[in-house]
Formats: sequence, C-alpha cells, structure tokens
Amino acid sequence: MNCTVCSAPALPIDDACVFCHAPLVERDEPLELLDYLVERIPMAQAKRGHLNRGPITELSIDVDGRSFRARVKNESLEVAPPVELAAWVDLLLTKLSDAAAGNHELRRAVLRSGWALR
Repeated sequence: MNCTVCSAPALPIDDACVFCHAPLVERDEPLELLDYLVERIPMAQAKRGHLNRGPITELSIDVDGRSFRARVKNESLEVAPPVELAAWVDLLLTKLSDAAAGNHELRRAVLRSGWALR
C-alpha cells in the first residue's frame, strides 16, 4: 500500500505519512522504500546484487555531512543511524529540506515528489 497523496511507501508517524503528512492507517513493506528514494533523491547511491542487477541491496545518502545508510539484511531493512524506520525517513527528510534551501536541483526533486518540507 502506498500513500494516496504522494504515492510514497506507507510509513506512518502518528498515523500520518512521514513524507507528506497525509493521514495513514496501514503500513507498507519497507523494502520498496530503497527503490522509491533512489528514484527521487539525486544524490542517492545504490548498490544492487551481482553484476549490479536485481533489487537494490544498499542505499547511501550523504546530506550536509550526515550519512544515511540502509541495507537489506535477511529480508528486512537495516538503517543507520539505527532508529525506527519512519523516524529514520523523517530525519533524512529534515536534512534534505535543510539542504534544499541552497540546492535548486534537490529542492525541485523534493517538491516534485510531493513531500512536505520541514
């Protein structure tokens, strides 16, 4: 299930989409989150399986000196810094919003995705 407003994977914080703050009641599978973020964040770096094929296995995003990492391990998503997944996305979006103030390409990517700036 995706958010009906921004089409992001359904990751709620306080029953609202972490990306756009629209009301949500269900939670989505987090593994599709990596593909979603790579498609929308220009500075995201992804690693795939053997010969760089198949699904994304690792994601790395460096924003204003802060590193955000996610990897698939045993069919679950492991994130760094190690916090709950929705909180990790919220922290990432906060840093991206700060960086978007001085980077027009990033600002355009965030706004096109329908995400609420923080």
